[in-house]
Amino acid sequence: MEKIIKNIRFNRAKAPYECEIMELDSFFKMLSTFTYFGKTERIHFYVAFIITEGKGKHFVDFKEYTLEKGTILFVAPGQIQQYEKNPQFKGYLLLFTENFYRKQANELAFLNQTLIFDTTLPSALIQPEPGVFSQMLLLIQLLQAELSSNDTFVKEESLQKLTSLFLIYAERQKQRNNDSISNHHYLSQYYHFKQLLEKHFSQERSVDFYASLMAITPKTLNRITQSAIQKSAKEFIDNRVIIEIKRLLLFEKLSIKEIAYSLNFNEPTNLVKYFKKHTGETPTSYKGQ
Repeated sequence: MEKIIKNIRFNRAKAPYECEIMELDSFFKMLSTFTYFGKTERIHFYVAFIITEGKGKHFVDFKEYTLEKGTILFVAPGQIQQYEKNPQFKGYLLLFTENFYRKQANELAFLNQTLIFDTTLPSALIQPEPGVFSQMLLLIQLLQAELSSNDTFVKEESLQKLTSLFLIYAERQKQRNNDSISNHHYLSQYYHFKQLLEKHFSQERSVDFYASLMAITPKTLNRITQSAIQKSAKEFIDNRVIIEIKRLLLFEKLSIKEIAYSLNFNEPTNLVKYFKKHTGETPTSYKGQ
């Protein structure tokens, strides 16, 4: 069955600072009035689900997450998500854009290098210690109060600092969960490569291309990815392209020919061979599952 994905963009008219806190109770009531509620959607901003009560499911790309009290789920721009039809959990939703940090170079650099929004890692969920979760929840509540305040004195900076502190707490937890790549010598170069790949993967799949942009040799780039994530640079590139092909196959009403064109394959047959090589099945059989 064909599916059409809904693209969800940040509502700047509603939240001019490009940062927003929503209580999940109110959010779900609003969503239930939309015809696309429960269907797939691609978001174009950063999201964190902070769960304070109940239990339920949320779907991000091709993974089902169990949300329960004390858990926080992070969704990055470009990812595809789907809500349950009748969510049974409560808490808060933090939304913000990259542009939210446009005047804060350090915070923007931190955002682009966090593990919490690293879509290559196996899980986007964290469960901090109860004391840490309480501190993070307090930050969300302070952020909510600041957003609703009529006091505009350095308000943007205040919002940015509170959000950054929340993300720092989350990143600490995530790094404890991923000791293999935290504080590694090659970590900053790995994140640079990731940013370049996200920008160019739809047109470029060669290790030489990315190594050239980074002014290093392909061998050095392989050393960086092997040390950081135990994968070769080529494996990492191919994995990102395969994720995008899967997204387009499952969630967009595009033909194989259209997908091949959008990802710079010379012929649709080349895309079919590429997909089968990396997944063991054809795009058609994958789509029909």
